[in-house]
Amino acid sequence: MLPVRLRTAALSAAASILVSTSLVSPAYALHDGNVSLPVASFVALGVGTAPARASATDRLSHLPAHVVVPNAQQRFVAAPIGGLVTELRAGIGDTVQQGQPLARVVSAELLSLQREIAQAAAERERAQRALARDQQLLAEGLVAESRVESSRASDRQAQAALAEKRALLALSGIRPRSSGEFELLAPISGVVLSQDVRPGQRVDAATPLMQIAQLDPLELQIYVPITAAPRLESGAAVRVPAAGASGRVVAVGRAVGDAQTISVRALLDSGLGALGPGQHVEAEIDARPAPGGERNWVVPSAALVRLGSAGTQPAVFVRRGERYVAVAALPIGESGRDLVVQAALSEGEEVVATGASQLKAALAAAPEAPAAAAAPR
Repeated sequence: MLPVRLRTAALSAAASILVSTSLVSPAYALHDGNVSLPVASFVALGVGTAPARASATDRLSHLPAHVVVPNAQQRFVAAPIGGLVTELRAGIGDTVQQGQPLARVVSAELLSLQREIAQAAAERERAQRALARDQQLLAEGLVAESRVESSRASDRQAQAALAEKRALLALSGIRPRSSGEFELLAPISGVVLSQDVRPGQRVDAATPLMQIAQLDPLELQIYVPITAAPRLESGAAVRVPAAGASGRVVAVGRAVGDAQTISVRALLDSGLGALGPGQHVEAEIDARPAPGGERNWVVPSAALVRLGSAGTQPAVFVRRGERYVAVAALPIGESGRDLVVQAALSEGEEVVATGASQLKAALAAAPEAPAAAAAPR
């Protein structure tokens, strides 16, 4: 390692001679090879290189993702009325069938509802008897027809009231038992993912008790750099190499997150044995070829620098002859400790792996260093 004074002097000397005469414009294209530095000026700084390795040209790899359950395949079991949980008949990880009892609850509200149903049933029965009696009297000519119509209207009202009470009980999704006790039933077949109550716990109406989900297929939420969005399309193949799972892209999001990524939804229907909801994985997506014929390359993570006054222009320095040339490099993923970038490189070209930040600093210190660079299109 050079002393600080010597390193500073070397950088200053390099900066005074580093920019070719083609760099007089404030806007330049990195991939045109206009931005370059003489190799001889940086020998004392220990700049090191490593060969660029070709990556799959039609694949975005090492994308962060997490596994979720598709919305249509999960249900939350909740108590429609308040009460005391007396028994749970399934727990986390259990496989249940639709209609299977999951819990028993004792509820004073159910007693009130059952009482209202009994009262409505009694009122309906009374109305039916009154209607039958009036119809008989009408046939004997002892009452007016208007009285029969009134009795018929009362019977219809009683019938509607009873149907309403019974519908409320049916819509609650419970199976009433004796003494104000009811059972909560599984709305779908699947696996219990969560259990939010314990026996002996009192719950209010609409309190979630369990979550049930069907785990085949599973959904994958993949986070892709916004710069790679034009290469994505619905139906593209998706894989989770570590788990051996595969599927297809079903939707490409439009909203851009804080990390400048978009969310891509994929449906995995094969090799799901090693995956579970909430699991974080790395995914890869088959994508359309990059525009301009530029390929994907694996380069050291330290090789990537960001040029321009705002630091928004990713690039790598490549040794071409006796100069280090700045080449636009669009990061699209990771490969272990390395980066996968889209760039106009050639197989085996030497990319600056150590000292790239020093080249960047020297470029910024140049007397007429341009302020902006174009990223690959």
